[in-house]
Amino acid sequence: MHLNESKKVLRNSSLFSDLSNIHLDLILMICEEVNYQAGDIIFHQNDPGDALYIIARGTVEIILEPHEADKEALVIATLHQYAAFGETILVEEKGRTAGTRCQTATQLLRLERERLLALTSDYPEIGFRIMRRMSAELVSKLRIANQKIRDQTLWKSASSTKAAT
Repeated sequence: MHLNESKKVLRNSSLFSDLSNIHLDLILMICEEVNYQAGDIIFHQNDPGDALYIIARGTVEIILEPHEADKEALVIATLHQYAAFGETILVEEKGRTAGTRCQTATQLLRLERERLLALTSDYPEIGFRIMRRMSAELVSKLRIANQKIRDQTLWKSASSTKAAT
């Protein structure tokens, strides 16, 4: 991928959208392009987190992996071009909260955790802007998850009430 194309991916990603061109150039210096085929696993749930990713092309599924080998993974989100994922590794080093699988052939920009943290240490404004955007995204994801839980709980509750009558 050409540098200008990679910069466009960063610019259109919500995590990096409000960074200056100079800051984007600094981020580009630590980006790595990686490619996957449809069905490839990028990382598994509970894997150690060492990078965050931005989708340049393709579609990625966020999956919850079952404990039993004979059961299928549950797709909890489908992400498209410019979406970022794996960003929680900037906050904590615990294992991944979910797995990721490519739905289509996928091209990603990979930002290694240690290199990004070093960059944000040298340029605190970059770190502040990324963390502010990441916090907003995580709050949005939490709201969506909470709503899904409410909907499922209310649906189950309503179904139980109807079945009892």
